[in-house]
Amino acid sequence: MRLLGTIALLVALPLVSAPPLSAAGPPRRDLVPRLALWMEPGANLTLLSTRQGVARALDRARAAGVDVVMPEAKNAWGYVTYLSSFAPSIADSPIPHSDPGDSYPPPAQWYPRGYDMLATIVAEAHARGMRVDAAVNTFGEGFSPLRAGPAFTHPEWQALAYLATRRVLAPNDQSYALTGVNVPRDPDALVLYTAAAGDRAPTSRWGVEVTVRGGTVAAVVDRSAGPQDPGAPAIPRDGYVLSGHGAAAAWLRSALPLGAAVSIGPVETRMAPSSSHSIFAFVSPTNPAVWNYELAAVNEILSRYDVDGIILDRTRYQDVSEDFSPGARAAFERFIGHPVEHWPDDIYTYVPRGYWVARRPGPLYREWLGYRAHTIMAYTRAVAHLVRTVRPAATLSMYVGAWYPVYYEEGSNWGSPHVHPPYDWIGETWVRSGLAPWLDFLMIGLYYRPVTIWDAYRRHDHAEISVQGAAMLGLSVVGGDTPVVGALLTPLYAGDPARLTQAVRMSQGLTRGAMLFDLVYLDADHLWGAVPKP
Repeated sequence: MRLLGTIALLVALPLVSAPPLSAAGPPRRDLVPRLALWMEPGANLTLLSTRQGVARALDRARAAGVDVVMPEAKNAWGYVTYLSSFAPSIADSPIPHSDPGDSYPPPAQWYPRGYDMLATIVAEAHARGMRVDAAVNTFGEGFSPLRAGPAFTHPEWQALAYLATRRVLAPNDQSYALTGVNVPRDPDALVLYTAAAGDRAPTSRWGVEVTVRGGTVAAVVDRSAGPQDPGAPAIPRDGYVLSGHGAAAAWLRSALPLGAAVSIGPVETRMAPSSSHSIFAFVSPTNPAVWNYELAAVNEILSRYDVDGIILDRTRYQDVSEDFSPGARAAFERFIGHPVEHWPDDIYTYVPRGYWVARRPGPLYREWLGYRAHTIMAYTRAVAHLVRTVRPAATLSMYVGAWYPVYYEEGSNWGSPHVHPPYDWIGETWVRSGLAPWLDFLMIGLYYRPVTIWDAYRRHDHAEISVQGAAMLGLSVVGGDTPVVGALLTPLYAGDPARLTQAVRMSQGLTRGAMLFDLVYLDADHLWGAVPKP
């Protein structure tokens, strides 16, 4: 079904019952941002580490019409930008930064001791008549490459992932596990690319590429060996390219010479901590100790800082592979009222598909998705009660992705508990776990370069792959339970400021406002002038 048809269907969906007022109180529509600005600390750290830098950033934002600034009080790796009594400070972070626009060594080497970024932003923003909604990354608690953050201080908190792979089989019983098929190549990873990825492997020169045709190595290119990059090899229609970096590249050099026989092995499964398969280490949303820690952070911010609102970010699961920890299994069994006889196969199994794997849903798959959504809703409800108790005038909002048709991956139903979208993976528990009524507003990431539905169609994409289509779908799913604000990924419009202007106007026209992600991109890509004045 084309998404335009899906959107029309969702608009026409009847409510299961007349929606009551939110148990957390009616939406505070007068406090919904018209134009908001996100301020991620890692990318903007040198700018925001002084009062003068904060003042410069806020002067520019105010001139552009920003009414709400959204600094992260707790980042995606669990480090905080305020003076906490228990959470690790960004001043102690061992994580360097090398992205364009703001590069620096580990903050532990230079960040000013005793500096309170959140307090500084609150004071400077209020002096300029702007509100401050403090963002709290909930279940992201570690930076895996450096094993830094609370997820490593408390490894027992980490979510457990149910993963699968297949091995590349070489002569002499040599093998190496694939990271994936047609996915970005990470450090030390071995990735297989088919013609579906394009004409050539989308990789950097820092690795080895092996072309395979008919089960035999047809070419080997070590792109890092010489001063000149020979370029990525063409991907054959009747074969594939194996691309390795680091340890995987070394294995390709030694195990797969020209003419060697090569094949792909059977599916292998394993359980692994969250940090072993992602740059972000997520903690278990089921663990009571995790809840206590996360709620304590929100309470600390509300109690000590004059913030106007709390924004929940990463209040979800990392992906559909998590959380299969023993505690989560026990909680799920209590939730459904009986033991899971075949764990984890009753949730899903992995089967081969092409050169890679696919998930095959088991008999409890829908119940599992609903349980995960209920867990996230229950945590959101707990935060709502905390906000109303500690700082009743503050708002509670959430930042989510707009791609609802596949949001079972993240395990969060950010829609209405009275709307049943037409997707085959949705069960009644998922629907009842809609968390929108607990929020004063919801921000959905409209992360698409096409602005209109027709722009998407011209690119042979579905309607939802546009700012307009994704906003329409989000509004339908939320069903009026809370105001919606569209969030725009500004680097998508680098070099095309007129398109950013159009996207902001589209978001503000369809939803209650627009949020710009992020300060660093507006500065680096010189896009401030494209923000339409109110």
